[in-house]
Amino acid sequence: MGAQKVRPGVDHEHVDCGHHEQVWLPPSSASVEQRALVRKSFCLRCGLVRNVGSDRARPIGYWTAAVVGIRNALEKEHRRSPHAIAKLPVAQVRLILKEMLATPGFDDPYAMTKSAQVELVLKAVWKVRPDVPRVIVEDALEGGALEAREKAKARKRSRASKAA
Repeated sequence: MGAQKVRPGVDHEHVDCGHHEQVWLPPSSASVEQRALVRKSFCLRCGLVRNVGSDRARPIGYWTAAVVGIRNALEKEHRRSPHAIAKLPVAQVRLILKEMLATPGFDDPYAMTKSAQVELVLKAVWKVRPDVPRVIVEDALEGGALEAREKAKARKRSRASKAA
């Protein structure tokens, strides 16, 4: 058996079960999964089942990029109409990130879902800046993921062209 994957958890490091120890469970969303049962891995220490669906938790770097996207969107809005909305200073970005990290298990793939993370990010942004419209935050959260994918594809294409 290969080395077990260790992931940071709320109060301990999650130890992923091996492929042979996975359990058969009903899918988390019947509308997404077509099968009656799905094999899922779990933590050997606490027993939490890892979310492997489309709504799985994202790492903290994903959310850092999303908050920077919110900052960029606010700066763009400020340039367009200076008196409409203020920029998001670096100090407020730090406060937002600190608020997100204060949530136990924020980037824990076993105990958190992406939809819950989105709500926590919204609450953290509004705690620091209640004047930021929900539309700007949601666009930045969705746009950050799309931009990251596009950048990864561009890097892959440039590597392929260099190799050829």
